[in-house]
Amino acid sequence: MLLQVLHIAQAALAVYGGQQSFNATQNLQKYEEPTEKLAKYSSETEKQLKKTRSTQAAGALALVLSLAASVTLAFRGHSYGFLVRTLASPFMTFCLFLARQHVQDYWGGGKRVPLPKMGSYNEAQKSTEDLLQVLEKLMFSWFATSVLCLLAGY
Repeated sequence: MLLQVLHIAQAALAVYGGQQSFNATQNLQKYEEPTEKLAKYSSETEKQLKKTRSTQAAGALALVLSLAASVTLAFRGHSYGFLVRTLASPFMTFCLFLARQHVQDYWGGGKRVPLPKMGSYNEAQKSTEDLLQVLEKLMFSWFATSVLCLLAGY
């Protein structure tokens, strides 16, 4: 029962993170067209654009994977074998760690300074910082479910 409650909380946190990811993506898309034009002339701009896209995609993918795993384990976990139930949490911890690290390596985890007259970009930056916090909380929650599975023998 405790494990089921934890998985439901993980699902709720993933949904909240999805909202942050969506907000960041929507705000970044406002700068997509001019950035693509500039990227034709600047390899650095092209590199930054690719990195921005890959980090947002990695965060979103990690959230979707976490949501799917937590909902599945909360409501159908009992129908899977012991090995699947036991390995799912460490696997999710690892996936979230990788995604969070990828996002943090580019966005700096709160180290970026807001840019003047770039309201939507600054909002995207704030949403991405919130996303990093959600990914961290999810990562630690999956670690906690890993420990609980091992100690309780789920």
